[in-house]
Amino acid sequence: MEITVREWGRYDLSQIQQAWLQHFQGVARSDMQVRPDADSAMKQWLAARFRQPNSVGLVAETNRIVAGFLIGRIDDWESIPPVIKPRRIGIIDAVYVSEQFRREGIGSRLIDTAIEKMRAANAIAVETIYDAWNDASAHAWHRAGFAPWMVHAYRML
Repeated sequence: MEITVREWGRYDLSQIQQAWLQHFQGVARSDMQVRPDADSAMKQWLAARFRQPNSVGLVAETNRIVAGFLIGRIDDWESIPPVIKPRRIGIIDAVYVSEQFRREGIGSRLIDTAIEKMRAANAIAVETIYDAWNDASAHAWHRAGFAPWMVHAYRML
């Protein structure tokens, strides 16, 4: 199976939207419910993100089928309170690989390609958020060279 990783196009947005919404419907916990207007909200968000010049969008495909995608951005990070000098970082907001294409290295290829694009745009670091309870996800991010820095903790009430 030949997988190609390429920049996203406007024509990819509907497939990305559909895959992402299906994913969220399957992983939502009791404290997270998909909004009734999730379809239109996702469509608007993707269209806006696609137009932003600092966006990074990648699609992995085989035989014109979207096997996975990555959405990120490159931005100047400023601390709160503003005591640390701003720095240019890459942020990976989402990586998704369709169930039938998992464990083929597609996620790694998407992440590696995004890191190279961010490096070329003079980012000095890349950050992401992943589900610490998902062993496959945590392993993939660690394998890509990511390590916890600041822990984002969560407590249900």
